[in-house]
Amino acid sequence: MNAVLALAPRLRRAGGRDARVTTSLAITAFAVTTGLTLSVVGGLMGFTERAEVPVPEGQGDDAGVYVILAWIAVVLLVVPLITLAGAAARLGVARRDARLATLRLLGATPREVVGLTVAETAWQGLVGAVLGILLYAALLPLCALLPFQGTTFTVGELWVGWQGLAIAVVGVPLLAAVSGAVSLRRVTVSPLGVARRETPKGMTWLRLVVAVVGIGIFMVISAAAGSLGAASAAALIGAMAVGFATLNAVGPWVLGLVGKVQLRRARTPARLLAARRLLDDPKAAWRVVGGLGLAGFVAGALAVLPSIVAVDMSDDPKGAMLMDDLVTGAMVTLVVAFLLAAVSAGIAQAASVLDRRREIALQNLAGTPVELHDAVRRRTVLVPLLFVAVGSALTALVMFYPLLGLAAVSSPQGPLMLAAFLTGGCALVFAATETSRPLLRSVLAETVVRAD
Repeated sequence: MNAVLALAPRLRRAGGRDARVTTSLAITAFAVTTGLTLSVVGGLMGFTERAEVPVPEGQGDDAGVYVILAWIAVVLLVVPLITLAGAAARLGVARRDARLATLRLLGATPREVVGLTVAETAWQGLVGAVLGILLYAALLPLCALLPFQGTTFTVGELWVGWQGLAIAVVGVPLLAAVSGAVSLRRVTVSPLGVARRETPKGMTWLRLVVAVVGIGIFMVISAAAGSLGAASAAALIGAMAVGFATLNAVGPWVLGLVGKVQLRRARTPARLLAARRLLDDPKAAWRVVGGLGLAGFVAGALAVLPSIVAVDMSDDPKGAMLMDDLVTGAMVTLVVAFLLAAVSAGIAQAASVLDRRREIALQNLAGTPVELHDAVRRRTVLVPLLFVAVGSALTALVMFYPLLGLAAVSSPQGPLMLAAFLTGGCALVFAATETSRPLLRSVLAETVVRAD
């Protein structure tokens, strides 16, 4: 334990400017995760508090519907948020693995290596959680302006309480520590393989099986929802969370297949290098575009809205208000999902450039043109981006078919809205990845390649 405490600050300083940049990116990701998660949970608590208010006799009560819809929004947003937090703990993993593998070869024990990583990532998570609470406090007045149920929220209704803040301060560092420790399996098992830059074993088709099972569970439960009685809503929400989360399991495996196809069809140096890079580390590619994949799933799930809203509610003012609120909630959910995807993509792409610093610098010294570096970087993002966006939306439509039937495509506005959101989301995420261009230029400007 004494060795871990002594080496932890030195290990952070050993990475130089790259380590500081990676740490800043990780803290930013944790802060965004914490702030948005608290905001989403606060919205759920606001609807729950309203549902507990007694309704005068003779008046319809649809407050329970709002709570169910709020839970669905929580699932659709919290899964990407947790994914971003897990990815944040893995930022700079290649350079961190190299330094820790060296320590292992010098005699550090697996427990000490894990302790160093837990200390580093937990510290980042703690700082990010504190900044995220400040972000949540700044967003509270803005969230309170959203109109639902004929009125806006008060700040008090959206306040998660001191207990919620305490859970964030403890939970985010814990999630960061666990994610960081899981990423160290290669170092603790084979430090020499990491030091020699051996390619890890490829992913198996079992990931596809996990995803199919998760999605199948939701489809079966949604088909039998009518016979589940009062427990149908809870069962559907739980099954949706499981099916939604399995996208993270199958996503990297699918991108590996895309890389193989691209490699066979490569006819230019840019396509060849991009395919090789995608095939070499599909998990890193998924960290860049995975947020858009989850946002695309959300867009596909909400494509049914135009068909629902098209129902004539002229004789039912309360039903008309519910439909308006449904549209408002869906738009807020989609906007947050796509902004989250853009933040995730920008941070992950910047970290990817730093992880490949040595490889990029050596290619530059060997005479690779700057234009080729840019072309490879763009193709590495653009091809998975388009594939993941469309694939995740189609997955959502298939997954919700037993529940919604052909409602999602019965109105032409549904597919048009889906296409518009996917186009805008792809453009937003691609623009976010372009922010790493100055960082790439700074890497190419260095003429000395430093050993990791």
